[in-house]
Amino acid sequence: MLNPVIFFSIDGMRPDGLTAAKTPCIDRLIANGSWSLSARTVMPSVTLPCHTSMHRGVDVPRHGITTNTFQPLARPVPSLFDVAKANQLTTGMFFNWGELRDLMAPDSPSIVYLHNDPSYAESDWIIARSAADHIRRIDFDLVFVYLGYTDIAGHDHGWMSEPYIDAISNADACVSHVLSAYAERGIEPNVLVVSDHGGHGRSHGTEMDEDMTIPWVLAGPSIVPRQELKTPIRIFDTCPTLASLAGLPLAKEWEGKVISEAFISSKV
Repeated sequence: MLNPVIFFSIDGMRPDGLTAAKTPCIDRLIANGSWSLSARTVMPSVTLPCHTSMHRGVDVPRHGITTNTFQPLARPVPSLFDVAKANQLTTGMFFNWGELRDLMAPDSPSIVYLHNDPSYAESDWIIARSAADHIRRIDFDLVFVYLGYTDIAGHDHGWMSEPYIDAISNADACVSHVLSAYAERGIEPNVLVVSDHGGHGRSHGTEMDEDMTIPWVLAGPSIVPRQELKTPIRIFDTCPTLASLAGLPLAKEWEGKVISEAFISSKV
């Protein structure tokens, strides 16, 4: 039986912000997993286009989402959760920014929890507590957890400001809380921590490295430990990589690649 897969998107988290913050949970994942602090997102480096690439496995020219307003895809691309639904997996989606509802077909997730206000640190905790409560009761195969306050802190106070760094530490504590629910049940999931984009000043959306470079941290029983990944990683590689970990077939439309360098081959 495959280990469950859970992935966290910490909105707007720059790699150098991650290394500057107190993040004992993500530090452990890095120490015990395969990671890159030089993965790249897509242009425009804006939340909905980036998450659409993350979940649908294609670059922006293919999915056509260029702003934070969703438009139906002219040529549909199945999301990770759509493929999971087709293969009868039990899935959960927990998020605090409502526009992410369009990352998949409405009936694809088994459980959806939305607290539609990422504007304060406690909002991330509301999401984390809900995810943990559900994980204690439900045998999920695949879970997505989105924490949005980090991006708000960047816009309000500036990327790499003290409140922004504190917001990353807050997100790390939320990740730890969710993962503790698996530990309580004696379950060891495969875990990915990723961001959608970075930022500079009080904004993002450009091709600047500060906006485009993201962390990509994968750990768990199926993952090679203590390894900095050499494979160049794009955010749309997330979808096929997690599908492979979850035992799902890869959709023919996906442009991303499986980051197989991270896998202990006998476990995937």
